[in-house]
Amino acid sequence: MKKLHIIVLSLSFVNFNSLFGQVHTLIPNKGIEGVPIIVDTSTISDVIKFYGNNCYRDDYMLKYEEIGLTFTFSPYDKNQIIRSIAVETPFEAKTINGITLNESTMNDILNLYNDRGCIVSENCAFHCQNGISFFVKKDPNEKWYKPNEKIYKIEINNDDAKSGLSSKVNFEFNHQPIEEKLSEILTILKTDTVSLSTLDLFWEKEEKTEYTPYKLRKRTNFKREIENNLSQENIEIWLVGTYYDLNIIKLRNDLIYLKFTDDEGNILFEYNNSKMDFSDIDFDYYVYGTFCSVGGLPPKKCKEMLNFVNEKNYNQLAKWVKSINPELATYGYAGLYFLKRQGVKLRPAELKRMKELEISDIQLNICDGCFFGVAKKISEMVNKNNLKQNYLHFKQYRWLE
Repeated sequence: MKKLHIIVLSLSFVNFNSLFGQVHTLIPNKGIEGVPIIVDTSTISDVIKFYGNNCYRDDYMLKYEEIGLTFTFSPYDKNQIIRSIAVETPFEAKTINGITLNESTMNDILNLYNDRGCIVSENCAFHCQNGISFFVKKDPNEKWYKPNEKIYKIEINNDDAKSGLSSKVNFEFNHQPIEEKLSEILTILKTDTVSLSTLDLFWEKEEKTEYTPYKLRKRTNFKREIENNLSQENIEIWLVGTYYDLNIIKLRNDLIYLKFTDDEGNILFEYNNSKMDFSDIDFDYYVYGTFCSVGGLPPKKCKEMLNFVNEKNYNQLAKWVKSINPELATYGYAGLYFLKRQGVKLRPAELKRMKELEISDIQLNICDGCFFGVAKKISEMVNKNNLKQNYLHFKQYRWLE
């Protein structure tokens, strides 16, 4: 084993030395002449096997500063394929059409390709062609780069859209870190007695974690008091572009109900406290609104309410108006108000409940046009002027018969 280690070190030394003293030719969409690493084909292990571990490494790149080579990859790629190769000092390189690292300028690039303009960031400016990008340094205090500035970095990629972005050739998304993170959450939830304090410790640990590609991000959509000494907290969990929903109901400090779902509404875990008699209550998280999003369509539960009104389904609306669920109770109020406008006589029990809602300070999760997550009181939304306008609009757009 010791002899093998010496051989690997010796090969790395030979490979490093072989890069100095000669000018290497850069090949767009592929790599560098004399460097056995091919974009969209070679892997991280191929790089380490050839150059060794003496490099800076993070979730996106391997950087060999001593030789001026940087190999980038996607942290989400299960195959860990190299997506670009960048060359800088002390590496010596040129392109087939004569652009030389640390000698040619950005003006030379623009003249060669009969092109104009660069993408400008705070510290550099770069120009992209098919499979290759050229970089010049820029003073962060200046708005523009200097066209006569020499090219300090050239990057080889396999992008044919002249954007400098990585291609997805041979890309396979690595789901394992996500599955491990979800498994950790579910392990906490599926204990004999669900511990919210343990869950809080998990959130704290995630918050303290430095940025990583698979870092979990948590956002509380709302936290509110509802009826019968109950409270509700709705938490949105983001993990690599996918979100999960955690809905928690507590009676004072006792957990009553919890549901954990994915972005398609599939239930990953659900808990009902068998010691409490709340099993028949709909604690789901809904949006209250009328005409939401760009398309101006009623939310799901609003459509159901309008159907109940069209069907003259008084009993279902009466059930909703008495619900502990704030959004359902408000939809129930609106539906009964619409029936009343159509000549239906409301019963004393429902009228009494509607009076309670008219002075309720409970917060609703509403949509306001294109804005979601807006909080308003129930009393504001059952205002007679609001409901009158809503009724006329629903009639105008034929949601109500």
